[in-house]
Amino acid sequence: MGDTTNTAPAGETTETQMQPEGKQFEPITSQEDLDRVLGQRLAREKARYADYDALKAKAEQLTQLENANKTELQKATERAEQLAKENARLEATALRASVAAAKGVPENLLSGGTREEIEAAADALLAFRGTKQTAPVVPAQGKTPSKITDDPRKEWLRGVLGTNS
Repeated sequence: MGDTTNTAPAGETTETQMQPEGKQFEPITSQEDLDRVLGQRLAREKARYADYDALKAKAEQLTQLENANKTELQKATERAEQLAKENARLEATALRASVAAAKGVPENLLSGGTREEIEAAADALLAFRGTKQTAPVVPAQGKTPSKITDDPRKEWLRGVLGTNS
């Protein structure tokens, strides 16, 4: 029979299906062959991205042209928007700092955008913390006895020897 059929299961390819017409698979048998094959593959990949720098330069030029074509009003509007955002951020920081100082809580733990929200967050922190904890109290702290009187025999010995320690 003259015609050949591929008997590979569905979804699989055979070696002859992967090769271009008229070219058979040749296994790599030496380091030079491997270097040649890898060099060809790298050259193909570099060729795909050869115009990357040119496209990057064109994009940069387009951005510069767009900025140059903006009217003074557009530039002023963008600058005003940036300043408004910075002003809002600074006002929020100052408001947090004043509420933190008034309530006695750390500023970095406060959240919210308005004074009421920030004060509510401070009140919640105070409620969570509860009453201020103090150190435990030791009844006789700071008072030391003048004599150690553990054992009457030791006392007698101290008296006989004349030592107070």
